[in-house]
Amino acid sequence: MICGKRFVVVAAIATCLLFSAPMGASAQDPGQMIARNFKILGHNDLGKTEMNGDVWVHGDFAYVGTWVVPCNGRGVKIVDVSKLRHPQLVGTAAARRGTSAEDLVVRRVSTPSFSGDLLAVGIQRCGGGRALDEQGFGLELWNVTDPYHPEKLGEFPVGVGSGGVHELDLFQRGDRVYALLAHPWGEWFMGAGDFFIVDVTNPRLPVQVAMWGAGEAGLARGPSWGLGIFSSMLGHSARASADGTKAYVSYWDLGVLTFDISDPANPVLLTRTKYEPWEEGNAHSLTPYSGESGEFILQNDEDTDPNTPADIRYEPGRHGAGIETGFAPLLWRQPEHQVGAHVVEAARQGCRAGDYPANAEGKIVVVRTVWFDTANGPRCEQRTQERRAEAAGAVAVVHDFISRYTSPCCGGDFDADIPVLSTHHRTARGMVEAGWARLVARRPSVGYLRIYDAESGEQVAKFDGVPNVHRLRAPHGEWTIHNTEVMGDRAYSSWYSNGIVALDLSPLDQSPPADPVLVGQFVPPLESFDGLPYTGMWGVFVREDGVIFASDFVTGLWIVEPRREAAP
Repeated sequence: MICGKRFVVVAAIATCLLFSAPMGASAQDPGQMIARNFKILGHNDLGKTEMNGDVWVHGDFAYVGTWVVPCNGRGVKIVDVSKLRHPQLVGTAAARRGTSAEDLVVRRVSTPSFSGDLLAVGIQRCGGGRALDEQGFGLELWNVTDPYHPEKLGEFPVGVGSGGVHELDLFQRGDRVYALLAHPWGEWFMGAGDFFIVDVTNPRLPVQVAMWGAGEAGLARGPSWGLGIFSSMLGHSARASADGTKAYVSYWDLGVLTFDISDPANPVLLTRTKYEPWEEGNAHSLTPYSGESGEFILQNDEDTDPNTPADIRYEPGRHGAGIETGFAPLLWRQPEHQVGAHVVEAARQGCRAGDYPANAEGKIVVVRTVWFDTANGPRCEQRTQERRAEAAGAVAVVHDFISRYTSPCCGGDFDADIPVLSTHHRTARGMVEAGWARLVARRPSVGYLRIYDAESGEQVAKFDGVPNVHRLRAPHGEWTIHNTEVMGDRAYSSWYSNGIVALDLSPLDQSPPADPVLVGQFVPPLESFDGLPYTGMWGVFVREDGVIFASDFVTGLWIVEPRREAAP
């Protein structure tokens, strides 16, 4: 999970909450347990001393990661699941003060250097204190051939003093074993890359073989040149193809990047998934899927903010995207979800009342906003600009957002009574030159499942048909997707407060591909989190026999069996 404010490099990621008011679709009762086409086989709350991360199952043992809250350094929890109805917590690995261990993989490997069950876990800093400033954070490798007595073998730090590995994969190809590592913002803030390939054939002496970053490759101007409230370019997740010749790297607003890693020392970018120019991105993770009609990428877009970039129309066929601030009335709440009016421009940076035209009343005001550029401004805070525009009688204010560091974002924290948007300089100038504009809201949405043609990167289908995905104000919880795994033509998504969502993927084999169909859902009973009822299904693992193991933020490890239409 990644969410937060621009330029915040996080080992501890704060939970992002939704805001605003209901919109049309029926809401799921946050106190309701659901088991449609699922049977509960077993459960262990894992002690409820910290929030849980991802889950992996290998043999008779489940491995559950630890999130950053409360940053107690517990590491990976090891659970004996040989008796599904009575899973038993038997130990931990990778416990380390001041760190989280969110993502992990366990594989059986065999090389001259090591044969056995190898645990790869991503270690990130989440604690304070000078003692951590000189430590390295990244990949740790553990021998879990005997899960009751895990043994640390080696480590590969990707940064010193901060950061670490967020998500990863581990695979053997021939006589070599490799780890794929995602190191968020590493290129921009830590002098490294966002994507690493590490040879761990000898897990006691891991060796870097490749490092990649979107900036160096010419695909990104900086860490914050995407679109939306959280407009980031960061390597979030890495996954290998089944044969180990491709790497899929989820790169947030850049989409999912597919690399040819036939030569691991020279990854070659093949394609990436694509968004419409106004779409936010938020590519969190992915699952490759082979259907009868072709190869697909099932992409999980994690987005906790339902406010979608608006459409700014100022001449026939000319328009741009506008980012709204949550401190002002949203366009979706306006009559017909829009505001249309003549456009005037404030003088200078709109810091004084006299900068606004006398005829500003009833109009959309464009104000020049220079963001964190010490040479040219800003001369006042955005809240001052918004307050002045509202006082001048504007029906909306649009920031002509100018920055060397970031794409348009971030209205001021003034509780304005008129809509407030930020947009690119090109769009703002077009509005002023046209003298009229219409600000049109797009349908609210948190993140959902997008399905792409793997070769072209074009989106061919989607699934967003679970409660609260398109609500502007939802019940307490998180309603965005997180991870997806596939068995046969069934997909199982961990969808935070929507629990586990089972999908029939066979419609993808139609021509053209059609959207998947909901065939089952499991939402566990709620537990209290910060005094509020909460469930948050984080990870999902499908064992070869079809049994599903799922990790919930609060309630621990769930073992369920999909039945009837939900079964693989």
